[in-house]
Amino acid sequence: MLRWLLLIPFALMMAMAAGLVAMMVASVVSPGIALLIGGGFERLLDALFGLADMGVDPGPTAEAAFALLGRLGFAIIVAPVVLVAVGSELFGLRSGLIQSGLTGLLSALLPLGMLGLTRTPSGAEVQIIGALVLVGAATGFVYWVIAGRGAGAERAGHTPRS
Repeated sequence: MLRWLLLIPFALMMAMAAGLVAMMVASVVSPGIALLIGGGFERLLDALFGLADMGVDPGPTAEAAFALLGRLGFAIIVAPVVLVAVGSELFGLRSGLIQSGLTGLLSALLPLGMLGLTRTPSGAEVQIIGALVLVGAATGFVYWVIAGRGAGAERAGHTPRS
């Protein structure tokens, strides 16, 4: 029970922090990710200040934009690692490859499903999808290192591997 109350939430928080660091590293390495992150924020701020200059209240636009950013962040960083962690704990999946692979796959698929990409992605979009897979894999790996190696140990009556 102590594992569910302390170790797993701690591992999830550290994994999410690692996902944010991986996203920053990806933005340094990949111009597409850097443009997506930096260019997107720059355009958003320009649009909000442009609305304010025209005398239009930028509040509703800002609220909608930040809500979308929050949902995307949740779909990229939080939801994949939590879903895979809960699944691995319930089914006793202890493989680091499964943790990293499934988390990476979900990190790319959840935002794509949320945005409704119904066409073949362009080269730059494929690069961004690849970066999202790597960000998710890093997140899943950090969770596995901290808590995933002993997944399902309490339920199955096993002791975690050392």
